[in-house]
Amino acid sequence: MAACEAAFLEPQPRVRLGILLGRNRAASSCVDLSDGLADGLHQLAEASGVGLEVDSAAVPVDAEARGWFEARGLDPVVAALTGGDDYELLFTVRPRRQSRFETVRRQARGLRLTKLGTVRRELGVSITRGGIVEPVPPGYVHFQ
Repeated sequence: MAACEAAFLEPQPRVRLGILLGRNRAASSCVDLSDGLADGLHQLAEASGVGLEVDSAAVPVDAEARGWFEARGLDPVVAALTGGDDYELLFTVRPRRQSRFETVRRQARGLRLTKLGTVRRELGVSITRGGIVEPVPPGYVHFQ
């Protein structure tokens, strides 16, 4: 759990990654995940007028955190979606810009970049788990 605690107590905002994505014109959209993945997914989909489909198996959940949530009868994927203070970037890359993205990946020097899912024409944000498609819960909302 030490890695999770360190990430929470000493976040590493992805400023350099954002600069690389912009400089290489690799991303077609991008949002900061300080209020969590679910919030970022909904914001990005709404602002872009698209739908997003996330593969639950692709959502990164630290093994120790997964065990902690499961031991308490909680769903680690839902926790990863609805938590906050991630300080990561969520972005989309068009297929025709894949080579630009590969340049960013090389320049990011080993930073873990995870493909979470796909962009769809149909509006809405969903997650697929074992062939079942569910809506992504709303994320953190300030002042409610």
